[in-house]
Amino acid sequence: MTIRILAAFLALTAVTSGFVAIVSAQEEANPGIPAARPPTISQPSPALMDRDTLTGDWGGLRPWLKEHGIILKPRLTQFYQGMPAGDGAHGFEYGGKADLLLNADLSKFYLWKGLSLTLHGEYNFGESVNGRGGAIAPVNTALYFPGIEGGDAYDLSSVYLGQRLGDSISLLAGKINIVDLASTKPFMGGAGIDSFWNSVFVATPSGTVPPYLWGAISTWRTDIATIGLWVYDPNSYVNRPLHDRFSDGITVRAPVEFPVTILGLSGHQGFVVTYSTQDGTDLETVDDMLIPQFPASASVKSDRYYAAYTFDQYLYQSKEDPKQGFGLFGQFGISDGNPNRLYALAMTGIGGMGLIPGRSRDNWGIGYYYAAPSRDLKDSLKTLVDIRDEQGVEVFYNFSVTPWLTIGADLQVVRPSLADDTAVFCGMRTVINF
Repeated sequence: MTIRILAAFLALTAVTSGFVAIVSAQEEANPGIPAARPPTISQPSPALMDRDTLTGDWGGLRPWLKEHGIILKPRLTQFYQGMPAGDGAHGFEYGGKADLLLNADLSKFYLWKGLSLTLHGEYNFGESVNGRGGAIAPVNTALYFPGIEGGDAYDLSSVYLGQRLGDSISLLAGKINIVDLASTKPFMGGAGIDSFWNSVFVATPSGTVPPYLWGAISTWRTDIATIGLWVYDPNSYVNRPLHDRFSDGITVRAPVEFPVTILGLSGHQGFVVTYSTQDGTDLETVDDMLIPQFPASASVKSDRYYAAYTFDQYLYQSKEDPKQGFGLFGQFGISDGNPNRLYALAMTGIGGMGLIPGRSRDNWGIGYYYAAPSRDLKDSLKTLVDIRDEQGVEVFYNFSVTPWLTIGADLQVVRPSLADDTAVFCGMRTVINF
């Protein structure tokens, strides 16, 4: 296992080395451009406690790579999380994620302007408490994707090209990690590493957007609104080979987001509609599949949809540093409820950064969610299992020890969908940026 993930990271490093070789060769081939080489003498760098990354500038290699369009972000995130109350094991577990993100500006490689490449390799190790307590929402997103056991513990979650057309239009195409894409949402997001832990606040589920998708995402930014159009395979590509694409249909997602300023404070309000042609099990007939003495005879139901309203709004924002402040966020969505197993979900919360003197890099958040599973599914299985609506609260605080080291604490209290007892999850998280 360790050998295979090391091989994956070495493969990404090899890609980087190939980029370096191409740039150097092409610079030598153009006499008008002085040949560049990574510096052999280390340049003065900030002290250990002040630098942005633990390993500094790699003797001058890191700024050289950045100058030539390559940004590498190695990171290690560790968790110690347990469930002291609720149905199931009450012990604490240690787990972690090692990941490496590579962004390349391909225009620096003598390709056309605005073209980029993104690669993201992830490896999870140890154990997690996801699935305990009867909660349907994963309480640790970072360890839920790509997985935690065997071959599911590692994946190349993003392999896509990007193209910018001026300042207003952008296009992404390939295998895209949606958890990463949602990580920049104000007051939430964070990929389960930099902000909330629970998947509802990290990348709110809808039943129509897989965590790793294969397809294309276009965005058009105007002064009035940001308009998107997503076209993708409805299947999840977490640990899935890239073949038989679109064999089960196609999904189209259309988000629109409006910038909103209230009393001089920035925010956004938006709507999203998703429609998929993917067939699914008719949840009204799913009970036949679970009773051994009867043959599986569940019907097939075509198409599915999801619609939601989203918002974020600063309540306080520092004039000196706009990143310092706090605000509200939320989303309210509803689906067809059959074949989509999630009928409705509402979540809201408050989050922010700084505000405590001398703690400008700390961030924190409090969130609440209410998830309603499919009514048809609940009715079909009521004689076998009691499925109820789920609700939960999460509180976290991240303490920035240095720019490259963060230590966080998290508490979640969940009234689970698949158990009677209220579940309590608590844990610690450390993030090291190399």
